[in-house]
Amino acid sequence: IKADTVTSGATVISGIGVDLKRDGDWTGFSGGASVKDIPLKAAGRVRIANGTTTVELTSGEATMRGIKAAIAQASTITIAKGVTSLDRLVLNLGGGTATVTAKAGQALDLNATLARVPISIANSFSPGLDAADSISGTVKVTGAPANPAVAFKIDTQGVQTSQTRGAGFGGMGVSSSGTCAGNRLTFDANMSDAAGLGLKGGGTMTTSGTPTLDLDFSGKVPFAFLTRTLAAQGLSLSGTADVNLKVRGPATSPVISGTVRTSGARLIDARSGLAINDITADVAIASSVARINRLTGNLSTRGSLSASGTVGINPAQSFPADLSVKLVDGRYTDGRVVTANLGGDLTIKGPLVSAPVISGTINLAKTVITVPEKLPGSLATLNVKHKNAPAAVRAQDKALRPATASGSSGGGGLNLDVTVNAPSQIFIQGRGVDAELGGSLRLTGPASSPQAVGTFTLQRGRLTILAKRLTFTEGTVGFSGSLVPYLNLTATSTTSSATVTIVVSGEATNPKFNFSSVPALPEDEVLAQLIFGRSMSNLSPLQIAQLAEAAAQLAGVGGSTSLLQNLRSAIGVDDLDVITDEEGGTAVSAGKYLNDRTYVTIQKGDKPGSGKAAIDLDVGRGVKLRGEATDAGEAKGGVFYEREY
Repeated sequence: IKADTVTSGATVISGIGVDLKRDGDWTGFSGGASVKDIPLKAAGRVRIANGTTTVELTSGEATMRGIKAAIAQASTITIAKGVTSLDRLVLNLGGGTATVTAKAGQALDLNATLARVPISIANSFSPGLDAADSISGTVKVTGAPANPAVAFKIDTQGVQTSQTRGAGFGGMGVSSSGTCAGNRLTFDANMSDAAGLGLKGGGTMTTSGTPTLDLDFSGKVPFAFLTRTLAAQGLSLSGTADVNLKVRGPATSPVISGTVRTSGARLIDARSGLAINDITADVAIASSVARINRLTGNLSTRGSLSASGTVGINPAQSFPADLSVKLVDGRYTDGRVVTANLGGDLTIKGPLVSAPVISGTINLAKTVITVPEKLPGSLATLNVKHKNAPAAVRAQDKALRPATASGSSGGGGLNLDVTVNAPSQIFIQGRGVDAELGGSLRLTGPASSPQAVGTFTLQRGRLTILAKRLTFTEGTVGFSGSLVPYLNLTATSTTSSATVTIVVSGEATNPKFNFSSVPALPEDEVLAQLIFGRSMSNLSPLQIAQLAEAAAQLAGVGGSTSLLQNLRSAIGVDDLDVITDEEGGTAVSAGKYLNDRTYVTIQKGDKPGSGKAAIDLDVGRGVKLRGEATDAGEAKGGVFYEREY
C-alpha cells in the first residue's frame, strides 16, 4: 500500500509505504509513514479471531524532534471487548529505557518504569533548557481517559539546565513524588548538590491556562551559587543560608515571601584584599523585595559593621539595592602603603550586579601612609599567561585585573561619592619623610579609578637626609586615578651658595625626589651642596659614598636614580654601590667592565686596611676565574662555576 498523503480530520499522514503478507490467520506487515511530520517504522503481524485483535510487534521506531525511540524487544498488543492491553513494551530512549504495561478501555491502568532516560530529551521541547544527565522512576496513570490521574516518583543525579548553571549551581540530585489530577499537580521534592545545597518542599500548581503556584521550600542554600555574579565585581562570598520560602500566584509573576538567615559567612573583596568575617544576617522577603532586618560582620583588619535596607530579588532588574551601612572602629590596610583607622556612615544604592553607588561620609582617625624604604633593584612586572586555564580561572583572572581607564567608564563595578574627613593625624613616613596632614576631600567616579575633589594639606613635616633636616613648607595628599595616595610635598633650604628646593611627588608606593636650586645646578651638585656645602669635585671618596647612599635612600631602589647615574658617569664606572657592614662601617664599591669578559671591582671602606680589588674573568660555559688583593697585602684566587636555572 502506497500513498503520498492521507488526511483524517486535522491529522495528515504522508509517505505511506506498507507491505502486507497473509500467512494463515496472521497478516504480516512492515513499512512506515510520517504522522504530523513524525517518521514511524514498524514490523510485526496482526490477527483477528473470536472478537480479539492481537498485534505482535517485532520491531519499531519513531523519531520526534531528533529524539529516536525504538522497540527493544518483541511486545504484544491485544484488543478485546473494548479494552486494549499492552504487555511490557520496552523502548530504548537515547541510551535509557522506558518499560510500559497498560490497559485502556473505559478506564486507564498504565504503568511506566524509566531507567536512566536522558533529560536532554526535553531540550527539543524547550529551547534554551540545555538539560543534562538522566532520570529514573515510575509513572502510574489511572482513571477515565478524559480526566486521568497520574502518580509519579522520579530520581535524578547531577541534573543541570542552563538556568541552574546560570544561577551558579552544580549538578543537582532531585527526588520527587506526587500526583496530577483535575488540572492540578501536587508534589514534594528534595534537592541537593555537592556544594551543600539541601532544599525540601513542594505544594500544588494548576496545569490549565496560566499555571498558578502554591509552593513552600525550606533548607540550606550555599552562597557558592552567587560565585559567577559576584566574581564580576571581584567579590567572593562563602557560607550557607537557611531559607524558608513561600511562592504564590501566577508562574509568570510569582510572589515570593519568607526568610533567609545566615551566620559565620565571609565576604572577600579581591581587589582591595579586604574581608568581612562572621557575617550574621536576618532577611525577610516579601513582594520580591528582601528587607534586611539585621546584618553584622567584623572586618578582618579590625572593626565592625552593620547594615539595613532593601534589595530587590528580581534578577531582571539586576538586584536593585537601597542599603545603609555603619562602620565602627574600623581599620583598613591596602597591604602596601596605607593603614587607616576609620568609621563612618555609608549608603549603597543601585543595581548590585552592575554599577551600585557608594555614598556617605568616612571619618579618618590615625592614618599612616608608609613610603617603602627599599624596593628590589630588579623590580619588574612578570608577564604571566594562563595556558589552557579553566573557565573559572579565566573569570577570576579577569576580575582581579584592574580596570583600564577606558573600561572603567563603561558602567561596571562600584561607583563612589564619598566624603573623607580627617582634621589631622594623616602621617607620611619613610625615606626620610615625616609629615602630618589633614583636611577633607570627596572621592567620586569608579572605585577602580576615583577622582578626588579637594586634598589633605600639610600641617607640619620634615625631610631628613644624612642628618640634614629640612622643613616642608607646603604639601598635599590626594588621589589621581587610583586609591593609592598621590604625594606633593615641597621643602626649601638655603646653603652658602644656593637656595635648594626638594619636591617629593608621585604615588606613595614610589614617589620621585626632584632637586632644583637657584642658581640652577645639576641634581648631584644640588645634593652635594645641600649635605656637605661644597661642590662634587671637592668631595672625598667617603663623602661620595655617603652621597650615593643618600641618593639610594631617596630613590628606594638601588641604582635607579639619576643621581647615582650622574655619580657613576662622573668617575667613569659601570656600577657604584654603598655597602654597610654589621658594625655600621660604610664602604663604597665601584665596578667597571674592561671588556666583555673582564670585570674589575674596587672597594674602599672608612677603616684602614679595608680596601681591596678583585678581577673576574669569564672563560665561558659558566666558568669564571677570580683574583682578589687587599691593601694589606693579602691575595687569593679561585675558580667559580655559575649557572642560571
